[in-house]
Amino acid sequence: MNIKTIFRICAVLILIQGLPLFLSLFSPEFKMTLIADAFGANPSADAVIMFETFALVVGLMVLGIVFVIIGASSFTDLETLKRVSFLLFVLAGFFSLPDLIAFIKGNPTAPLPVILLGLATMGLFYYGSKKGTV
Repeated sequence: MNIKTIFRICAVLILIQGLPLFLSLFSPEFKMTLIADAFGANPSADAVIMFETFALVVGLMVLGIVFVIIGASSFTDLETLKRVSFLLFVLAGFFSLPDLIAFIKGNPTAPLPVILLGLATMGLFYYGSKKGTV
């Protein structure tokens, strides 16, 4: 599979993973739903501020990662693309690891589709690092 295609697919998957955070920045009802999932029905004002900061920081990190992926697709050398794909695999792994650990412990902090998209992204980047083509 073409590594640049893998990069495009993964960029879209990562944007989809960040979609709940983006929505929470613009929709008070959606934000309160996510906060209630994490902090209960009556969250404190500090919990709301903490979630808003979390959503902004992680949402901007998601956008940054997407731009790095898009920028990395400008490389033309196969070995460079494979190396970058492996580095993005590692980055995606550390990005997905907290949600995966929480899910395994039985206290998921993210919806299951978000966790599965993270694992799919990791798998695609790893595949690109091993068997990707130009």
